[in-house]
Amino acid sequence: MADRKKLKILMVSDMYYPLPGGISEHIHHLYIEMKRKGHTVHILTGNPLFKSVKNEGGDVKRVGHSISIPANKSFTQISLGLKMIFDVKNLLDREKYDIVHIHGALAPTLPLITLFFSNSTNIITFHAAFDRSIGYEALRSPLKKFFERIDGVIAVSNEAKRSVYRYFPGDYTIIPNGVDLKRFSPLNPKLENYIDGRINLLFVGRQDPRKGIKFLYKAMDYIVDEITDVRLIVVGKGFLKKYYELSISDKAKNHIIFEDYVDWSLLPLYYNTANIFVSPATGGESFGIILLEAMASGTPIVASNIRGYRQVIKHKYNGYLVKPKDPKELAYGIIEVLKNRELREQLKNNGLEFVKRFSWENVSNEILDFYYRKIEEKSKNKENRLRKWF
Repeated sequence: MADRKKLKILMVSDMYYPLPGGISEHIHHLYIEMKRKGHTVHILTGNPLFKSVKNEGGDVKRVGHSISIPANKSFTQISLGLKMIFDVKNLLDREKYDIVHIHGALAPTLPLITLFFSNSTNIITFHAAFDRSIGYEALRSPLKKFFERIDGVIAVSNEAKRSVYRYFPGDYTIIPNGVDLKRFSPLNPKLENYIDGRINLLFVGRQDPRKGIKFLYKAMDYIVDEITDVRLIVVGKGFLKKYYELSISDKAKNHIIFEDYVDWSLLPLYYNTANIFVSPATGGESFGIILLEAMASGTPIVASNIRGYRQVIKHKYNGYLVKPKDPKELAYGIIEVLKNRELREQLKNNGLEFVKRFSWENVSNEILDFYYRKIEEKSKNKENRLRKWF
């Protein structure tokens, strides 16, 4: 370990802060951990429209402009710009990175432009889960040429691997998402304005179809019939927020609080304030960082029984799984956990123990070992090709 050279690493993604999301969080923590280990790390991403970028330093290289497009029953970012191709090529030529690490899909924007010009050891991490990709189906043949330029493929879960493997088979390594165990902790304080004797349910995420918020709104009708002093705190916005709010009944509306935007520093306090964290996702979740955040906070979880979540949650061990898209089942699960103190303690304690393996220190060590392994493999392959010439 001690004699391994320090690396120069470029993380590439259309999605990065100030745009929230799992990929932004993943890249941010990898950046911190790799820098802490003494490596040089830059982040290549787009300039977000309508959002200001402040005090991020010279390690973030921004090209083009990010726009939001619908994808996978949600929204994603792509970067566009007339100078983007030249800016990416100049950056790669100038910096000569050891590792170029792409995060997200094989999108015909930053990821493919970077792969086209990169002579580094190229790594990609697939984060998303989906049943079908029209883009991959339509462009499989040309995209395969770019996929062949990748030296190492990571998926954050078996569900993420399953989604991409059917289009681009190959050697995939599973390295999961991580969680900041210092930031999310049961030792964090609670939010004073929600300590009033009422029971707090928490939802964190965008209000879009695959997050399933409309089923939680409907479940509240059943919950308030059984438990009158309950309150749902909704953290997160989304293009369909106003539409989904129309489905809230008069009976439930006085039991729901909307926190459209929560400061990054305050989010852990919301987890600690909640009696139960609820994730009613309908599918398309490859892993669920929010589940790890809740576990690390010592907050019991009720979540949909979908493939991506089953990789993190074992029913009635470290979380309570319910049938997706079923408000009655969701309500029943929440009520059962709220009324069963022994079950709540079991979910909490098992979750706290389970989540330890997902510290960013552990995850970053796995990824760093993967980097060195792929650099060595690429070097040997190059030597073997040279020998064939002589």
